[in-house]
Amino acid sequence: MEVMKKTKIFIHSWVPEDLKSKLDDIFDIDCHDASDEILSGKRLFNRVKDVEGLIAQGPIIDKDLLSFCPNLKIVSNVAVGVDNIDVLACTNKNVQVTNTPGINTQAVADMSMALFLSVVRRVPEGDKMVRAGKFVGNPYPLLWGGDLQNENLGIIGLGSIGKEVAKRAVPFGLNIKYFNRNRVSHTIESELKAEWMTLDDLLASSRYVIILCPLTDETRHLIKLKELKLLGSKGFLINIARGPIVKESDLVYALENKIISGCALDVYEFEPKYDTKLSKMDNVVLTPHAGSASVRARTGMVELAAKNIEKFFLNNEVINPVNKLK
Repeated sequence: MEVMKKTKIFIHSWVPEDLKSKLDDIFDIDCHDASDEILSGKRLFNRVKDVEGLIAQGPIIDKDLLSFCPNLKIVSNVAVGVDNIDVLACTNKNVQVTNTPGINTQAVADMSMALFLSVVRRVPEGDKMVRAGKFVGNPYPLLWGGDLQNENLGIIGLGSIGKEVAKRAVPFGLNIKYFNRNRVSHTIESELKAEWMTLDDLLASSRYVIILCPLTDETRHLIKLKELKLLGSKGFLINIARGPIVKESDLVYALENKIISGCALDVYEFEPKYDTKLSKMDNVVLTPHAGSASVRARTGMVELAAKNIEKFFLNNEVINPVNKLK
């Protein structure tokens, strides 16, 4: 009797052992833990050349890769954003693309507030001082930070995460301003006490600005030197969305020349590379793209990516389609 061959799946992601075992029962799986490194070039191509499904956390899925794996039918991205995937090329090749929205909303909102408070209240500076043995007293002007009460917090991108950030910020006494391509409903504005503004007006009137919009052709380099000058010398910029939304060289220039007061970054224009000048500045907080790094969020995202794969091959459907195939 002929034994049915299992569908080949390449998993480029950390996966909990119980989920890995479940997938191994259904599919012929090959795993690479992306926690160690993100594969690229021939090393990636050689792992995917015969696969029909790909669970992807981090690698670039472009035309070159697609031409190298003709059997590929689905890319299940372990992320909300799909800027690492050429979605149009996938659609043209009849490859389904899925993502994992909603799972990381609370975790990213929490981290947004953590970064915001850390840079405004100079937490890393204080931590560094104590660890270096320089805490020898408490002089009155020590580590004065910014106040929150009655200050304006500008949110660029009032989507699901932006709304959760606003909910967390209001109890601090912050006034919520936001910029979206499309305004949210009056009901939501009323609930969040949020005021829509143009981008320029938001930057000019807000002391603190958090970027939470997706990376698109329209938002790439949305924040350049011109916009940073509008934010001004008392302003703080927090980016936890995608690195290329901010032109990094302009940001470094603005910090060096005291055009803005400080920034907190979880993402970088050319990550994992970044301008090392940033790491030498006390008014900058840096984290390694860890916005969704809570146990519940990261585990849930991988589980949802796996469900998309399972449903595609077992039920001919997916939960979170990004593109529409013919």
